[in-house]
Amino acid sequence: MSSDQPGDIPTNSRARPPRCADEIERDFLDLMMSGIPSGIAHDKFERLWAETNALAASWMLTEQGRPYIALLKGMHAAFAERYARRPE
Repeated sequence: MSSDQPGDIPTNSRARPPRCADEIERDFLDLMMSGIPSGIAHDKFERLWAETNALAASWMLTEQGRPYIALLKGMHAAFAERYARRPE
């Protein structure tokens, strides 16, 4: 396996190549600006988080992983501030 491909992302021709951190960040910023209801926002956030986390983990301790780890930190703080869960 090359160092350019994350370990747990399929590499067959039909699979979508891994997105760069900038692309995921743009989707996250769109989510933050959308004003969608909290429940839907949490679902979308979980998908973005899972994608980012998988890429960060697959490139752990490499230069390629740094942007994903930085993005995870920023996503967590911004989302928690904007969409704090209320006790049910």
